[in-house]
Parts: sequence; structure tokens; C-alpha cells
Amino acid sequence: MRRPRSRAAILSVLVVGMLIFLGMLFVWNNVTDIFLKPVSNSTTNVTIDIQPGETTPEIANDLQSKGVIRNAFAFTIWARIKGLDTKLEAGVYKQISPNMTISSIIDTLQNGRPDAILVLVKEGKRLEEIANMAANANLPNFSKTQFLTYTKHINKFPDAGKYSILKNVPENGSMEGLLFPDTYELSPKATARDLINSMLTEMTDNISKNHLDQAAQKHNMKLYDFLTLASIVEREAGIHDDKSKIASVYWNRIYTTNGKEQTGGGKLQADPTVQYARDTEHPPTTYWQPLADSGSKIAPNSQWNTYNITGLPPTPICSPGLDSLKAAANPANTDYLFFFAAKDDGKTYYQATIQQFEAEMNKHGVR
Repeated sequence: MRRPRSRAAILSVLVVGMLIFLGMLFVWNNVTDIFLKPVSNSTTNVTIDIQPGETTPEIANDLQSKGVIRNAFAFTIWARIKGLDTKLEAGVYKQISPNMTISSIIDTLQNGRPDAILVLVKEGKRLEEIANMAANANLPNFSKTQFLTYTKHINKFPDAGKYSILKNVPENGSMEGLLFPDTYELSPKATARDLINSMLTEMTDNISKNHLDQAAQKHNMKLYDFLTLASIVEREAGIHDDKSKIASVYWNRIYTTNGKEQTGGGKLQADPTVQYARDTEHPPTTYWQPLADSGSKIAPNSQWNTYNITGLPPTPICSPGLDSLKAAANPANTDYLFFFAAKDDGKTYYQATIQQFEAEMNKHGVR
């Protein structure tokens, strides 16, 4: 005969069963809170910027930090189950709010079109590179060919008359150096013309509100000359360099030599201008590669080779950012004529004479 179970054993089974039930209830309540219940009843929309190549966990963290979802990990799991990774379009989404569930947020991102497309244009890029950046931003109506046609032939740009800054460009010149580098939020229907208008407007506005044209005039520089100098400073300066000092070196090379006034006849001897000359004559796959020989020997007959020409090159060589624009419009007051970046300590050194320059380079083993 079976021995009857003790009350203790039965009680143990009941306790274990109750714990399992309570655990399942706890999990269920938390799961439903995370997946089925919105964070709040607020209908205020939150803007979500999704960059090209941004991962689902990065999007989830952004949503959680903005208070749209409770749990980034749960969002990531559910998004991958629903295949969000393969169907998401980069851009700006403005129809997301805290009163939406995780599932409805994913559906909106997965099935909707962005309210705007972000186009990131980095500092120091030439027209061809800007065209590539915009072409990679998934703007359906953007034409790289049209962009380059308009920017390289100002007379073909329909809105050229709106911008006084274009009147400073020499005849048959381009918009090189006149398009302000920034992140642009454009309509999904935006064209090359729309992007150019936005960039020209930003450059005009930044020059005006920072009084850069007036500052340049005080240094006897015309607007176009200051933009050209700013573009060279942009390509020459490192992340931690004092751009106003670099601008002063080039300004001194053009206008003064050891305190003696020149008539714009000094040579800049700036490597970035030679890179621009070389890459213009023989367009590469990747721009701005280091020079393989001394500057005077590469594209020697180019107007942009500042080892062989005096003064500034005929046009800017890239789109300068605001810091470079400010530096070029108002260079530091120095007597520097030389500078170099030392590899041993990562610092940039400035000198007033060739003797000081060579001695300092010898200290750092540059020669």
C-alpha cells in the first residue's frame, strides 16, 4: 500500500506552485507593461533622427533616452523579430510619441516614410565629395550630375541671382568654398537645387551674423580672398590646432616678410593647394591623399600650386567650417612664417624665421 503523503510534502508542493504562479504573473505583468503599454498618455511628438547605418540597439537607446519607450533591450528584440533592421529608412521621424506601444512605434518606423532626410556635409570637402555625400543620403530626387552642373557652372544655377556671395566669384568660377558644411534636414522630395540653396543660405547667414566680411576687410582682404584663405586653413589644420595661428602664417606669407609689407607677392607653399591641383587634373577615387613628391613638382603648372604661384590660388579648395572662417577673417597677430606638426608629441610649432624653423624640426627629428 502507498503511504499517504505528509502534510509537509503537500504544503511544499503548494508553495512551489504558488511561487511559480507568482513568478509567471510578475513576468507577464512586466512583459505587458513593456510591450503592450505606452510610457504615458502624452501625445507630444518626439523627433527621432536615424542616421544611415545606425543599428537597432542605437535607435532603441535613443528612444529610451527621450522617454518614448521603457526598455531598449526589449525594443531591440521585438524590432529584430519584426524585421525592422531590413526595412528601416534613415531620416527624421516626427510622428513618434510616448503614448505609442513598442509594437506601434516599430510599425511606424518600418512602414512609414521619413518626414525629412538628413544630409551631413563635413568640413573640408570639395564639390565632388559633397555630391557623393548627398547622393549617399537616400534622397530619391537628388541628382549628383545636376548638383555638379549647378555648382561648377554658376550661370546654369536657376537661383544664382538670389545670392550676393556668388557675385564675388570670378567669371566662369564655381561654388567651391561657398557651400557651408553642416547637417541639413531636407524634405524627402528635395532636389540638388534645394540642397544648394540651403547651403548657400547657411554660408551667407553665417558670414553676416558673425560679421566675417567686415573683419576680413579690416585685414585688407576681399570676401572671396578670405573664403579662399579659410579653405586652406580648413585643410591644413589638425583637430587641436589654433586655426587663427595657421591663418596668420599664411596671411604673413602673402602680405609681409619679416615685417616688410608686400604687395600680395609671397608664396603660400601650402600642401593642400597642391593636393587640390593634382586631384583636379587627375580625379582620384579618394581625394586629399598625401603628396608623393615635393610640392613644386606636382601639377607644377597649375594655378592652384602655391609653391610655384605667388599669393592666393584663384579659388577656394574646399568648404570651410565656421572656425576656419573666423580664423581667416581675423588671423592672430603674429610674426610667424613657418609651422609644422611634430609626430613625436603631436603638437604644432610656429616659427618666425627659417633658422628657428629648421632648428625646431631638428629637435623633433623631422629632417
